[in-house]
Amino acid sequence: MAPTVSLVLGGLAATYVFLRVLLTLTQDAREPPAILTDIPFVQPLIGMIREKAGFYIRLRDETRLPIYTLRLPFQRIYVVNATELIPVLQKQWRVISFAAIAADAGNVVGISKEGLEIMKRDLTSEHGFSTSWPRYIMPTMAPGPDLDAINRRAIEIYVDEMARLRARAAGEEGQPGKVVVGLWEWTRRMMVDSTTEAVWGPENPYRDPAVADAWKTFEAGFLTMSMFPLAWLLFPKLHAAREVAARAMIDYMRRGGYKTASGLVRRRVEHHCDLFGLSLDDVGRGELGNTFAVLGNTTPCALWVLYQIVSDDRVLADVRAELEALVEEEVVEGEEEEAEDGPTLVSSIDLARIKESCPVLLSTFQETLRFRAVNPGPRVLLEDVSLDGGRTLLKKGAMLMIPAPVQHTDTDAWGDDARQFDHRRFAPPSAGDGGGSAQGNNKKRKKPNRVAFRAFGGGHVLCPGRHFASTEILSLAALLVLQFDVVPVAGRWVEPTWDNSPAQAGFPVIDQDIPVELRPRDPRRKWRVVYSGSDKAMNIVAEDISAGGRGAL
Repeated sequence: MAPTVSLVLGGLAATYVFLRVLLTLTQDAREPPAILTDIPFVQPLIGMIREKAGFYIRLRDETRLPIYTLRLPFQRIYVVNATELIPVLQKQWRVISFAAIAADAGNVVGISKEGLEIMKRDLTSEHGFSTSWPRYIMPTMAPGPDLDAINRRAIEIYVDEMARLRARAAGEEGQPGKVVVGLWEWTRRMMVDSTTEAVWGPENPYRDPAVADAWKTFEAGFLTMSMFPLAWLLFPKLHAAREVAARAMIDYMRRGGYKTASGLVRRRVEHHCDLFGLSLDDVGRGELGNTFAVLGNTTPCALWVLYQIVSDDRVLADVRAELEALVEEEVVEGEEEEAEDGPTLVSSIDLARIKESCPVLLSTFQETLRFRAVNPGPRVLLEDVSLDGGRTLLKKGAMLMIPAPVQHTDTDAWGDDARQFDHRRFAPPSAGDGGGSAQGNNKKRKKPNRVAFRAFGGGHVLCPGRHFASTEILSLAALLVLQFDVVPVAGRWVEPTWDNSPAQAGFPVIDQDIPVELRPRDPRRKWRVVYSGSDKAMNIVAEDISAGGRGAL
């Protein structure tokens, strides 16, 4: 037994020495300092798995380094802490590339070999497939007629749902005056239904529950599918779910469903097929990636926005006061069966007015993004990059990350209360107090550093759908707050956990749903909701502010 133990211990020691030497020999002195090297290549991986987003915050606080290196098996990662480095790195978008990551995602959705070759061609030029399409579709997602059209369609879904809930509450046996739902499941269904209808139009494949369920399964396993080359063999259920959704999208494309879709989809088809020769089948598979782009982060983000509003009486009072100021009341005589009940109160609201008339609601939305976002902001280096006049080297093939939680908890950028939720943080001092805010209007706040706001990315890879997502989520919140009281079935609000949230999620996915009662605030009131449209952007990110409200392109 003793010789066997000795052999094992000797083998472990030799392996450790080998890994230490390998790390030392392959780490250039000009690279950002490598940390967590006590157990070479393994220690950072353990921290990532155990601590998730908190891992990068802890390392920032412990090291105080502007940028550092994590060495993983077959990969090195540069993690950026210093906000001042972000503009410098973003300017080198051709070689510090997100497009290369997007192109690799083609493998995950099953793009053909020919299609992948097109997607990975010319990645360092703004004229390549993967580098050019985000900007090609941006005009349809910037403030204007195309964006107004998809916003209206999404809002129509919300209006129908609110009316259905009010009718259910009026006729629900055993629990009159309320409807019980899971806040997460209900929010997810609302975002999926509204977004897919708005984006893919009358032929929306996700109307089929089987396709919607398949997408849900595939979405949860997206990262798993991307990490294993034989995923179809190792994870047959994920692969089967992907193929159900892919076949539906391919059929949608072949039938010409995209011709009656949103400007976003039509523009993507124009770019992918007409300009670059991608087949319709590959475009259909590519729409699975597009689905992840438009749903992957907005669904959990919407939940957190609703949670932050309805779980805090101060926030709810401020937000509700702003929204009620936009409501116009009209008393009309009842008709037919309603005639015996006397006059009916009709409340009208134009949700397009939110962006200019509800600074506290808009601030609450932005603060939720700041407080809850966990996206790592990955890029890949296509060439060596020198910083500080050549004193710092970033090596080709490495990954670079700008984790949102690191930037969003930086006291230099946000003030000493950076780790606290302040729903008025982004609101101007003149924003009215709805009566519920304990902070009031006189609190001195550090002016937010917009460069440190990373919820929508930044620079060349700034999220093109940010205006749509913002309007969607704010509209859902507005209609829910105006028409319903949201009461936790448990009797009090408890902060949900997200220990099992998927690693690829930009916002945490909670472990367990939150059962709530939706109670109509005034059952006799009727609602008339419109969205008149707008040619102005919501000034949420630095790029939109610089563009003067036109929306950055």
